[in-house]
Amino acid sequence: MSTAWKGPAVLLREPASAFWSRFGYRLLMAGVLGLAAWYMPYAWLAAPIWLFAGLMALLAVLAVANVVKNKRALLVHTAAGSIEWPRSIQEILLRRPLTWVAGATIEVTHPPVAALPGKLDPRVTLSDGDREIERVPLYGVAPETFVEAANAALTGRGTTLHFSRSTAQPDAGAAE
Repeated sequence: MSTAWKGPAVLLREPASAFWSRFGYRLLMAGVLGLAAWYMPYAWLAAPIWLFAGLMALLAVLAVANVVKNKRALLVHTAAGSIEWPRSIQEILLRRPLTWVAGATIEVTHPPVAALPGKLDPRVTLSDGDREIERVPLYGVAPETFVEAANAALTGRGTTLHFSRSTAQPDAGAAE
């Protein structure tokens, strides 16, 4: 059954605090680098610092443009029936392939706990058997809670998420 008439459904949004943190950091770095370049007595050293300041300012502008474009959506269930991670403008320009999964049942796994958890954790992986969307940040939301909320948003769309805690331990030889 086609769900094209329903349009896209957002399953996960990035918190506004994450945007403001990223935007503020990029703006601050552009200012600090610009100030350093302004007071740099050597022109040969000021030029690359101006370049980096300009790149940080561009990234700050792109952060705003990406919020306008994607509306802070991290996971979207499309009318075609797939779950996609919307690409940012940077990813489109760099031609990064679209990350998506599709199917009636999507497996959501939570890898073992990270050694140094951050404010993006926990992270989950969505898999349909052939494709994966890895390391989806949940920003402090429990994976079980995310799956329940996503399944509520997916009601009547022919797709369900199924949560299973990953028991695989990281390979000790891979770290070396």
